[in-house]
Amino acid sequence: KNIERNLPPGSGIFIVVNAVTGAPLAVLQENRYLTDVRTGAAGAVALDYTRHSSDTSIGFIGGGAIAVSMARAAACLGPYQGYCFAHDGADEFCRNMTQELGLDFTVVDSSRELCQATHTIFTQTPGAATVVERDDLQSGTTLIASGSDQPTKQELPVNVLTSSKYIADLTSQTSKVGELRSALEAGSMSVDDVYCELGDLVNGTVGRANDEELIVVDLTGTGA
Repeated sequence: KNIERNLPPGSGIFIVVNAVTGAPLAVLQENRYLTDVRTGAAGAVALDYTRHSSDTSIGFIGGGAIAVSMARAAACLGPYQGYCFAHDGADEFCRNMTQELGLDFTVVDSSRELCQATHTIFTQTPGAATVVERDDLQSGTTLIASGSDQPTKQELPVNVLTSSKYIADLTSQTSKVGELRSALEAGSMSVDDVYCELGDLVNGTVGRANDEELIVVDLTGTGA
């Protein structure tokens, strides 16, 4: 109940250490600020390496704090047309992002409408209900999902995962608390079906995906 005490709702501490000696260099009481920044940064890295090469639009399902972080980080890669569908907060999200980023953000009325408007979609919702349908997704869509971080959450239907090129931030983590967990529990996927981890794309261990594939990037959050 920290909000009632006029304190940040979450607390977090980052410790910066010398990589050679291990000596501490700084202790940062960040209270979610750096947590949100690195979440957005991971989304931008995923976007840079997986999105449809010709797409200049991005959809956001959910309009909360993580959507804001994703929108800001995505803007570091270049301008885009933004769309948002959310049960609550879509108008405020689009208004604030338009003003802050100088980009056009539009509210849409349904997940289906958003899926038809863009090939690139961030999902960041807190609940256990899935937010897209497989039949609504266009060929070559990239889904970057960051809402699942507990075993009770699931944003994407299992049939979306099984028909995608699935990429994890950390497979050992997404298999327990991410989108991959639901497909494993259903017996529809195994860890051998994971195409790669995001770092494998960045360092060139595996090649970039092509524009015709459905791609899912599952972000559960790692400091690294």
